[in-house]
Amino acid sequence: MKGTLMSVSDLPCSTAFRLKATPPYDFSLTVHKPAGWSLLTPFETFEDGALWSGMRLNHGEMFGLKLRAVGTVEKPEIFCEVFSREKLSTEERKELPEMVAWTLSLKEDIREFYTLAEHDPLVKSLVGDLYGMRRTKRPDIFPALILAVTLQMAPIRRSDQMMNLLIKNYGVKVRFDGREILYWPAPERIARAGVRELEERCKLGYRAKSLKRIAETICKGFPTLQKLEEMPADEAKAKLMELRGIGEYSADIVSPHPGFALDVWSAKIFNMLLFGEEAESPRSIIPKLKQIAKDRWGKWRGYVFTYVLNDLNNLSRRFNLNLTEL
Repeated sequence: MKGTLMSVSDLPCSTAFRLKATPPYDFSLTVHKPAGWSLLTPFETFEDGALWSGMRLNHGEMFGLKLRAVGTVEKPEIFCEVFSREKLSTEERKELPEMVAWTLSLKEDIREFYTLAEHDPLVKSLVGDLYGMRRTKRPDIFPALILAVTLQMAPIRRSDQMMNLLIKNYGVKVRFDGREILYWPAPERIARAGVRELEERCKLGYRAKSLKRIAETICKGFPTLQKLEEMPADEAKAKLMELRGIGEYSADIVSPHPGFALDVWSAKIFNMLLFGEEAESPRSIIPKLKQIAKDRWGKWRGYVFTYVLNDLNNLSRRFNLNLTEL
């Protein structure tokens, strides 16, 4: 079977609703992070304070999304338009607002994280630079697993190449509101593809076998990210590590529970921030750094991780370090 981009018909039906967020909440920093991280797909569009993206619900239906802020950081409100092939069912009218709110972390109260700034110089700097930015989640688990697999043992440029090829060869194109957005492949498409085909068309190398096996497992039945969030953190992590090719680092990336997913690059950054010097062996210092993060920031270590990687330029200047060159 040859992978061909699956085009979805125009999504002519639209439904709009407003969602309130727990302050402080900065919409632009949240959905279009300074480091260039996308919210839902690398091929979404952010213009003039509005985001056009796609979303797949757990039952497989694709939707187009247009999001923009209509409130302030201290009185945050998000205006959301959902585009679909047919009018939304009663169930979808209930499910979609809940999923958008969960994805955007609108109900999460991060004020406790900000109180850390009172006695932690690093957190104080982060909060000052990125006030109101939230960590976000993914509505479906398979894109998160693709991200985790393609980040393994690869520089960012190489990971981006693999992800982009997977989307362009096996993904979904949604057309709505005058936009075309490419979205991640459904697990069913990757499960049907051959390993050699994935290797050649998407430059996956050894990762092709793992990704195909993961897709097959998801198709047979695997907890959603929402279900994993309901589990204890250790249990959710152990469940993810049952998947082929998903180790501790990859499980930390995928898990909806706060983690500290250090690789060699991020270990260099945190070692420099915490100790003011480059680590001689970044990989060997990862366990020590993870323990420090747990002891120092507790359940908010995931927020520190996200804020740091999105504030490298300011941190380099403020602490006289060359973090961006690491």
